[in-house]
Amino acid sequence: MSSLTMIKSFISLRLNEKRNRESILRLREKKLRRILRFAYRSSRFYYRLYRSIGLDENKLKKVSIEELPVIDKKTVMDNFDDILVVNDISKNDIMNFLQRSKNPNDLLNNRYHVIHSSGSSGKIGVFVYSRRDWDEFYPYITRTIDFKFRKTKASYIGAVDGHYSGISFTSWLTESLSRFFCQPLVLDINDPIEKNIEKLNKFQPQILGGYFTGLKILAQYQEKGLLNVKPEVVENCAEGINTNDKRYIEEIFDAPLVNIYGFAECPAVGVGKNEYDGIYLWDDLAYIEIKENHILLTNLFNFTQPLIRYKIGDYLKIKRDKKQILPFTLVDNIVGRDEFVPWFRNKYGKLDFLHPFIFVEFFVKGLDKLQIVVKDEESFDFLAVISEKNKRDVVRNIKKKLDNILAKKDFTNVKYNVKVVDDLKVDKKTGKFKLIVKK
Repeated sequence: MSSLTMIKSFISLRLNEKRNRESILRLREKKLRRILRFAYRSSRFYYRLYRSIGLDENKLKKVSIEELPVIDKKTVMDNFDDILVVNDISKNDIMNFLQRSKNPNDLLNNRYHVIHSSGSSGKIGVFVYSRRDWDEFYPYITRTIDFKFRKTKASYIGAVDGHYSGISFTSWLTESLSRFFCQPLVLDINDPIEKNIEKLNKFQPQILGGYFTGLKILAQYQEKGLLNVKPEVVENCAEGINTNDKRYIEEIFDAPLVNIYGFAECPAVGVGKNEYDGIYLWDDLAYIEIKENHILLTNLFNFTQPLIRYKIGDYLKIKRDKKQILPFTLVDNIVGRDEFVPWFRNKYGKLDFLHPFIFVEFFVKGLDKLQIVVKDEESFDFLAVISEKNKRDVVRNIKKKLDNILAKKDFTNVKYNVKVVDDLKVDKKTGKFKLIVKK
């Protein structure tokens, strides 16, 4: 851990908040040229890609960002080793590491943070950050709250048994400099809800964080009197929000909801607060191009696995910034995907849920895409697109992971079938892919 990098980054981000808009755009442009030059010199993939369209290092100094090629998750996974700028790890090393490591604070070769996610597409993606990359962006977590140099009790409820974006970000609180300012409680959203309620009541967090859907469920338990906490702030991590549910959560907890925007490709992208009336994108950390039905990300701090004009299927809309609280790009609050939350009846006859993020973050080596088809309160199908030749081993590992997930929730009575398919279909009505569907 580079404490000096984190301290310098913290000071820098605070100074950037006091810049004017034009200064921030100049800084973003400077960082863009730096990552372009670095990727061209250090990554075999970007060197070939830019040379193939007639761009050399001199032209990259002035070329408009709109003239650069767009890449996506498939491009990254198909050209993984050539995109990496380090030679001491490979895609195979990373996949083996993810298969065996369940502690989000484990580092590959004691040097690299690894995050994986299927996102809303169902297709697995893997993203790598060096210690320095990580320490460069990590202090941006302090932008999500009114940071004071005092120890704060913060809880987070989410998927925790692997290298997912949310838990990797949160659990590092115990390892980084922030451990002096934060006392974290990490809860597994896949534990029985009663168990998590008991721990929260005992801990009494000042910051209550988790997935938006999970926060709504906690609010329902608070309303019933089973949960009794008084957070100063509620933090939504990794999910879009629903306006009516946001209002409900804030009313029940009598606390404002902060909306943290990020993903595996860039864990810290922006933050939304009530006083902002939207989400500020951190232009000093990521270059976000907003298109009609997607965004293009250029990560300005990842010098291990550069992502330049990387396509993400989020929908953002620029908002007129009347208050001008910060000098960054203001967008409308991100509306959450209407993902189906499956509820099953456990072995004691009680209903409990499996949060969609359990499957968003589901990783098994050789599993390329997945979809869950809920049949009834005690059964579902797991559809799997598998790239490995030995599909039996992959299916066996899928079943092993599913068995662990179901056992933690007391869903040992819930039956499932793993079905290997060639591809997964989109919803006929919406034309979009649904990670979880009801039969």
